[in-house]
Amino acid sequence: MSPRETEINKLLADGASTAEAALKLYLSEFTVRDYISNIMRRLNAQNRTEVAVKAIRMGIID
Repeated sequence: MSPRETEINKLLADGASTAEAALKLYLSEFTVRDYISNIMRRLNAQNRTEVAVKAIRMGIID
């Protein structure tokens, strides 16, 4: 996972919305959505909650 994907993953796990993550990282909401889609595909996750749980279990985020 790229450093940016990890950063976005941490924000999702902290409960940030797409808009909040975009604002914090100085990205567009569309870019953040693309990152989230890529993260979900990489982790084979169905939703954002599952992304966070899998990332924590895999040690990607804490």
